[in-house]
Amino acid sequence: MAGSRTFKSINTEYGKDKSQVFYSGRVIPEADPATFEYLAGAYSRDKDYGFSRDEIISNDGAHFDIIPNPNEKPGNVSAEGIVYVRDRQKVFRDITPVEGADPATFEFVPMFNGYYLARDQHQVFWHDQPLEGVDGKSFKRVSEFHFKDKNGAWILSLGREVHWIPFPGVDLATFEGFKQLYAKDKNHVYYENHIVEGADLATFEETENHQAKDKNGVYQYGKKQ
Repeated sequence: MAGSRTFKSINTEYGKDKSQVFYSGRVIPEADPATFEYLAGAYSRDKDYGFSRDEIISNDGAHFDIIPNPNEKPGNVSAEGIVYVRDRQKVFRDITPVEGADPATFEFVPMFNGYYLARDQHQVFWHDQPLEGVDGKSFKRVSEFHFKDKNGAWILSLGREVHWIPFPGVDLATFEGFKQLYAKDKNHVYYENHIVEGADLATFEETENHQAKDKNGVYQYGKKQ
């Protein structure tokens, strides 16, 4: 029991004694106290299993580990920032496997909120669901809201619902972003997925709050003021 003389606290939620491991006062089934290790967030492991809180989710404890979140600083990881774990066979979000994900190459794609976009060598995942027709290996962030792969470009449109909108006509080889909502290629400057008329490619820069400027003037929401 948690009140035995051998009980040791691991942190505010986890503890163990010589025969059992506990999460919030509940026994973690099959957990081995001698090899039990708290990882981060909801996750822990021992020599045989990987756990989410007090549930076994992996039978490959030796290879069960956190997938790093680049938005979290090493040594200062928040529980909210730990979303995914993996073993040799699967990627998990909490207790649920991410269907079709390749554990060896699965990684976050950093974005404005950090937690919902990921990729592997084959696919891109948004809220753990693959984006149809998007190539994971070549996928990259251009700005906070612009993305591209070898075949096309997209903008993440925020509103009452979030939409991935194809962005046709972009020169992919030269497509690059500024900060959040503005991007450019060799031909045009774009606000979201619209051409910024009259913008000067050489001197254009995004400032803040949907604003930008170049040698010709100031722009708000992609329109010259």
